[in-house]
Amino acid sequence: AAGDAVASAIVERMAEEVVVMATVSLGKLGLLDEEVPVLLGGGILAARHPQLNGRIEELLAARAPRAVARVVKERPVLGAALLGLDHLAAPVDAHRTVRAHYAQGPGAASTPLASPTAAGT
Repeated sequence: AAGDAVASAIVERMAEEVVVMATVSLGKLGLLDEEVPVLLGGGILAARHPQLNGRIEELLAARAPRAVARVVKERPVLGAALLGLDHLAAPVDAHRTVRAHYAQGPGAASTPLASPTAAGT
């Protein structure tokens, strides 16, 4: 998007929309002043575009300073499956089995928004 005014405007608009959605939700839940993760998912946000993700972090820091943007690594179906298991009062082992089935990699279900390489630049 750098050097392309139209692309830059699209990136800016998307960052603004993501942060508005997050801050409105946090406000309605009474969490604007709490340390809380803001989970971002989907192909565009998970692609970790430096301009988009950087702008999301800037806007979020200004509007919800204690919120921490994180990119979800797991597929959305995992959340639905876990909610179903909760509804059925399934044992912990069932949750572990479902998580293992849908795992896309080692570690937590989300990672910090800034990529390790971007943080050093």
